[in-house]
Amino acid sequence: MNKERIIELINKAGKKSFFAGKLDDDKINNIEKTLNLKLPNSYKWFLKEYGTGGVDGVDILGGGIKETPTCIVETLDWRKFGLPESFLVIENCDEWLYCLDTSYLKDGECTVTNWSQVDGFIVIYQIDIVLIPELDIV
Repeated sequence: MNKERIIELINKAGKKSFFAGKLDDDKINNIEKTLNLKLPNSYKWFLKEYGTGGVDGVDILGGGIKETPTCIVETLDWRKFGLPESFLVIENCDEWLYCLDTSYLKDGECTVTNWSQVDGFIVIYQIDIVLIPELDIV
């Protein structure tokens, strides 16, 4: 993860970005305990630096705005519909979810997974997300 590049893109977005509610270590540990999973280092960094929010309508669920972090609420709600226990919801796109698949952490990181429930069947796509340097968000 290129933290400097992420910070640069967020700063460049200016008014197109919205972030709120940085989390401390206790709140991050509570997310792991409540959901019984280990968070990747990059997501912990995001929670500490930004809390929740995103750029130009693409938001990453985290915590900080409400007493119970949104990532906990969304993950627990979707587990009722078959979301794997090792998944953490980071964006709800209505028809599908973007989740961190924490079942396999390598060097403290994991893949981002697109998950949806279709007619009782679970469709899972594994994709590794990398920051695209050419991304123009302004």
